[in-house]
Amino acid sequence: MLFLAKFFRTVFLVDLLKGLWVTLKYTPQPAFTFQYPEERRPVAPRFRGVLRLQVEPETGAQTCIVCDQCAKVCPDELINLGGHREPGHKIKVLDYFDFNLSRCSFCGLCAEVCPTKPVKALIMSEDYELGTYSRNAQILRVDEMYDGVPIEHYTR
Repeated sequence: MLFLAKFFRTVFLVDLLKGLWVTLKYTPQPAFTFQYPEERRPVAPRFRGVLRLQVEPETGAQTCIVCDQCAKVCPDELINLGGHREPGHKIKVLDYFDFNLSRCSFCGLCAEVCPTKPVKALIMSEDYELGTYSRNAQILRVDEMYDGVPIEHYTR
């Protein structure tokens, strides 16, 4: 009896018909695509893109206090920063902040350890267009880290 059932399944291609039925069931749905250079794909709320520095929204002053915790916690040692103390001020002023994007694993530890409040100095942004033609362009300097990456409009 078992042999006969297996024989009929083989001859009448039951497994093949089951697979075709699954395919036909999902065929009438429209395609879900983005026209990429014109439309950017929305990212998840907890997406970790490229590292960005933030400023105070009201005054535009820097929020980084040059505590060096982000550089210490980075497992790949990608962050180099330094600053100087102005006479008469308690906090340091950021002089340089170099971030090597080419080796970053986007773990987000540097943004989590940042102690500044209420505005965090370091955030993981929603920028995901990180391709460049040279390795030197993968090293972000302090002036490149305040603004988001401009969206390039490609032409043919």
